Amino acid sequence: MSESASTPQASRHAEYAPGPLVVCAANPRYFSVATDSPIDQKPVYLTGSHIWNNLQDGLGPGLNCSDVPEQNDYSAYLAFLKQHGHNFIRLWRWEQFRSQAVPANFHLCMMPQPWPRTGPGLAPDGKPKFDLSSFDSLYFDRLRARVIAAGKEGIYVSVMLFDGFGLHLSKAPDHIEGHPFYAANNINGIALSSINDSQVLPLDPGIKEVQEAYIRKVIDTVADLSNVLYEVANESAGGGQVDQEFADMLELSAVPFWGDTTAWQYEVIEFVKQYEQQMGYDRHPIGMTMQFPVADQAKVNEALWKSPADWISPGNDDEFGTNRWFANPPENPGTKVVLTDTDHYAAGQGDALWAWKSFLRGHNPILMDYGIINVTTPLDPSLGVPSYESLEPARYAMGDTLRFANRIGLREMVPRSDLSSTGYVLANPGKEYLVLQPDEAAHQFEVTLEAGNYTVEWFHIAARQTEMAGELSVERRETINFAQKKLPSGPVVLYLKWQAR
Repeated sequence: MSESASTPQASRHAEYAPGPLVVCAANPRYFSVATDSPIDQKPVYLTGSHIWNNLQDGLGPGLNCSDVPEQNDYSAYLAFLKQHGHNFIRLWRWEQFRSQAVPANFHLCMMPQPWPRTGPGLAPDGKPKFDLSSFDSLYFDRLRARVIAAGKEGIYVSVMLFDGFGLHLSKAPDHIEGHPFYAANNINGIALSSINDSQVLPLDPGIKEVQEAYIRKVIDTVADLSNVLYEVANESAGGGQVDQEFADMLELSAVPFWGDTTAWQYEVIEFVKQYEQQMGYDRHPIGMTMQFPVADQAKVNEALWKSPADWISPGNDDEFGTNRWFANPPENPGTKVVLTDTDHYAAGQGDALWAWKSFLRGHNPILMDYGIINVTTPLDPSLGVPSYESLEPARYAMGDTLRFANRIGLREMVPRSDLSSTGYVLANPGKEYLVLQPDEAAHQFEVTLEAGNYTVEWFHIAARQTEMAGELSVERRETINFAQKKLPSGPVVLYLKWQAR
């Protein structure tokens, strides 16, 4: 397979986000920078806002594509992330050059695509057909440039390899007919008719060849950059079915059968790892995210936990109206790095308590941020998106959790809900405690402490205000009552750190 753009080479940047990242051996809830000795590993906590059009152009209100694809100012996006104290980007790939999101009234006519439109012949949209045997340098040069620009700001980037959502959960018929793999859109004899053709094993040999060449090209493009992670695919199918009402929303003539992409995703993970090893590249973490639909929603995350992925993003595993991952997330047991993403359980939502609860349960929170579809001129909420201002508490809280993560001894701290009546604690017992009191009123709450002398610090979440409160001496293991009285009412964080007398 020929390539229309040569593989670029780059030198390391001294100011770059350090890496490559590996799963932290001492605390596998987090990544750390690869070192010769696990003893020297310091956890890297990740958090940040992301949105569909942070790599490609062409997202906007209305169902019809614009003559000129809408752009989201990437430099302004990086400035936005820095302003809010974020250090992570989920860099999206949207596979369709013409599609629509429903029930929202938005088009996603996303360009550039990985392959050039050279013809011969025209696709149904009147433009040249795609040549899937070569690559469009515009796509890969942009990918590389954006990862580098983020790295220079100390920001890590997860590169999404594939997208499942658009293939089966966006509006018919463009979910298929707007894809380069649709027979009328390419010169290579590739004929996509369903997500089953491209993401459910066994694959057609022609599709498999194109996919593997594309994966190699992505890796070759960014392999030497230290701030890279990968994601297999966004919300691919898990072998379940939707109901007729859902099918009607997608304008499908009948309830479709979507196969289970789990085996294909596992295969992609192994392919990435093997190719990096074969080429002598640094290893970069690769993740797997929630699948939908699945046969049993209560078991939606089992394929993630069992996967060979380095990180995962779970989704709703209870009733959709309950949303425990948003309101009361489970503790991370320490078997996977979890990037808990509102995209998979509370899209369009986000508040400060969600960020803090996720952090204190051992997760890395990231926000599906519809408020930044146009980061320089936020869209009017009448278009069906949340207002920019409504997500500001979540954005700033994510940055505040990162600030605390970098201050505390995160390597030794684990979720210990049992140590406080509030249920939200990161602790290294006897050394450090970070406790969330989530109530609006300044209620008393309890924390069980080991003997020691501790400095006491309060942080008011909404006001983003800190109050130093002296020291606390504990003679023996004891449950202590706390009540913050000086700061305004509202949720607060208590930080206790041991110090020598």
